[in-house]
Amino acid sequence: MLLTLTMAALFIIVTMFIIDVSREQVITSQVSTYLQPFAAETVVKHEFASRPDVIWNTLMQLSNYNFWFPGVLRILPVVESSRFVHQYSFDQFHFAPGAYIRLRPFSLSPSFGGRIMVLEEKKQLALELRFNPVHKETVVFDLDATPNGTSVTCRRTSRGLFSWMTLWGFSNNKSKILDNLGYFIPEEIVDEKDDDSTVHDSGPQYSREAIIARAVQAGLDGNMDLVNTIPDKPTRGLAKAVLLQTKRKGGAMPNKYVRALSEEPTAGVALITSQPRGGENFPVFTNQEDLIAYAVNKALDGDDEPLNAISDKPTRGKAKAMLVKIKRGTVDLPPMPEISTTAPAITPNDPTKPRKESEEEMILRLVDGGINGDMDEINALDNKAVRGKIKAAIVKAKRAKS
Repeated sequence: MLLTLTMAALFIIVTMFIIDVSREQVITSQVSTYLQPFAAETVVKHEFASRPDVIWNTLMQLSNYNFWFPGVLRILPVVESSRFVHQYSFDQFHFAPGAYIRLRPFSLSPSFGGRIMVLEEKKQLALELRFNPVHKETVVFDLDATPNGTSVTCRRTSRGLFSWMTLWGFSNNKSKILDNLGYFIPEEIVDEKDDDSTVHDSGPQYSREAIIARAVQAGLDGNMDLVNTIPDKPTRGLAKAVLLQTKRKGGAMPNKYVRALSEEPTAGVALITSQPRGGENFPVFTNQEDLIAYAVNKALDGDDEPLNAISDKPTRGKAKAMLVKIKRGTVDLPPMPEISTTAPAITPNDPTKPRKESEEEMILRLVDGGINGDMDEINALDNKAVRGKIKAAIVKAKRAKS
């Protein structure tokens, strides 16, 4: 009779397990299960793009287990204190091996006792958890640092007549334990930098009006790359405003931008003076067209390093636009320019080096332009105080004239 009941119970358990496994599931972790007479184990492994200390801090917050640990309604500490508020406070809890905790399962059952088994800093955390009067599990979290982050393995083992309960609901809920944990791991922003390369300001250097004029001219031809890659936001906004104004006037730019098109660039510094991973120096250019031609030719040969090393965004955008046009067959490939590996020397008092405009000079220039009706550059200023000062000066000047 006992043997018949045992066989019937085993048949029911296997049937229910097959039904549970056959359910549709979406799991990004590596999972495996093991079932033996009076023993069961589940293994879930997941790769996180975070440092071990970040994941470890999340695992140490037992008060948050109810958010991501399947079947846990709440975990409480066991603290010996005469004050009731301290008995269930993690602030008074000594987190160490042998410390006792209480687990309230996600059911109508009362809370059950548990304890911390192993605590190895940033490597392993083992807990003994009881989910009902007849089922107890040992849950182990192993952390291994990898080149891309951290590999976390969760092992849940149980022994005894009811050890099969460890596998019950595994494919539907328990297998997603580390997926759920990922939602509570803070994101890390990694700033990737090449230690062996230095990219300096590129040239040739143009004035603000010349940059805007050339960007607007390219925008009228349907190429918005030069406009969108202007690094300075006020200048980019002014370029878009001038482009819109020019289109409304039938393609006629304001006179000062027309004059800026004929501006000669100042003698530039080296556009690229960095050290690539291959070990050879990048060639040095003082001409923008030669740099673009070199970068495009290298990119077509499969080497994107020179193209990505251009620090000047408008120049890099122009090179990428030319690369796309060449691949489409609308533009011919420019010849590879002659290269030089020495940078032109620029003394501190070099008159060809572009001088930064002071705030006073900018205000005087914009006030003169505003009096003549040119308000685009003034309206594009980010500094509200300077913008208000300029407009006030324009109003005073107009009143003085009248």
